[in-house]
Amino acid sequence: MAESLIETYRGDVEAWECDVFSHMNIAFYGERFGDAAASLLHRFVPGRAWRTVSLFTRYLKELRAGESISIRSAVIGTGAGAKGEKLVRIGHEMMRSDGTVTTQAEHALAPRDFTMRGGMKSKLETSAAHWPAEGFAALSLPAAHGATPTMRDRVKSWELDERGQLSLFGHVRRCSTASSHLLMALGMTGDYIHKEKRGFSTFETRLALSAWQPGAGMEISGSSGLLEIGKSSVKMVHDLVAVQGGERIARCYQAGVHFDLEKRRSTPIPDELRAKAAALVMAR
Repeated sequence: MAESLIETYRGDVEAWECDVFSHMNIAFYGERFGDAAASLLHRFVPGRAWRTVSLFTRYLKELRAGESISIRSAVIGTGAGAKGEKLVRIGHEMMRSDGTVTTQAEHALAPRDFTMRGGMKSKLETSAAHWPAEGFAALSLPAAHGATPTMRDRVKSWELDERGQLSLFGHVRRCSTASSHLLMALGMTGDYIHKEKRGFSTFETRLALSAWQPGAGMEISGSSGLLEIGKSSVKMVHDLVAVQGGERIARCYQAGVHFDLEKRRSTPIPDELRAKAAALVMAR
C-alpha cells in the first residue's frame, strides 16, 4: 500500500472564477478535481479513458481570489457501482499554500469501455493509500424531481471534455446556476444580496452522473427542490435532464448556509425567507 497522497494539481484562484459572494464558484472545484483524477490515473494506468460516476465534495474553508492552491490525490479503493460498473475510488485534498486543507472529495470513476482488463484492478489496488478523511454518510433523496424550474440552456463546445462530452465543470456550473434560481424563489434576490450583504456558502455537494452524457449543441433543462431548512442551513437537490429524450443526466445534492458577506460566516435565515422556503420543501 502506498504511504502518502500524490500531488496532482497546482495552481491558483483567479478573480474571474469567483462568484458574487467573492469566493471560488463550486464549478471550478469540479474542474480541478477532474484534472487531478486524470493526472493520478495516468500515473498508474496510462492510456485508459475514464468517466466520472460520482463526485462527493466537502468544502471546509472558502477560497478567494489570489489564493495559491494544490491538490493531493490517492486511489482509495475499487468496487462496483449501482449498475454493476467497475469503479475506482479516488480521494482528493485541496490545500492552500500554507498547508491548510480547504476541501475534501471522494471521486468515483469507471473505465469508458466498462472493463478493467489487463490486471488494471490489481494495479490500482496495489497503488491504494490510506485515506484519513471522514466518509460521507448514506443519504436518502426523493425519487421525484423538484418542481421549481431552475435552468435551461445548450451545451457549448468549450464545456466539453477531451471525449467530446459535457465536462465536470459544465455539470457543476449548471448546479450552481440552479441553486441561485432556487434561492431567488425563496427571496434571496439580487437586491436582497446587495442591500443586506447576505449570500450563500456551500459546504457539501454530491454529484451523480449517468453513463450517457450530452455533446455540443444539446439542450439541457434543470429543476430543483428544497429538502430541508435549518436555522441557517439550506439543503436542496437539482436534476439535469436532456430535453430531447427526457433522460436525467445528472443529480446533485447541495447543502450550504445563509452567509454574512462581511463577517464571512453563517447567519440565521430571516423569518420572511423561511416562510417562503417552507412552501417549497419537497415531500420525502
